[in-house]
Amino acid sequence: MPPAPCAAEDESAKGDDLSGMFRYRVSWAQLAWFGHRASGVGVLVFLFLHIVETATVSFGPSVYDWTQTLYNNLPMRLVEVLLMAAVVYHSLNGLRVIAMDFWPRLTIHYRALTYAVVSSTVVAMIPLGLIMITPFMPWGHA
Repeated sequence: MPPAPCAAEDESAKGDDLSGMFRYRVSWAQLAWFGHRASGVGVLVFLFLHIVETATVSFGPSVYDWTQTLYNNLPMRLVEVLLMAAVVYHSLNGLRVIAMDFWPRLTIHYRALTYAVVSSTVVAMIPLGLIMITPFMPWGHA
């Protein structure tokens, strides 16, 4: 008689094909950790690019003016909106981590706090994103 399947095998069989194939479920803790690290790296990369872009002033005004034209288009503005979302998420998630460090009983509300961080980021980014892309929209003044 074959051994009975374990609970993990039963749960993976209920999910989609990928979860059954890999038999690994990503937790909210892992998603929050990855989001915090990815947003931090994104902000760091932009900071490095900003320093390089500002340093072009040492090559003369024409080089600096040319680098400024790279930023004055819609695709780059959308990247800046993503950067703003990374900054907002990273700061709110950092506050959540600090709060859980100072008040360990908050860890029982980990998932709710993570939902609050993500939903607050989305809510904050709606007006911020509209403000940032308005100059490139038909109703804006470029």
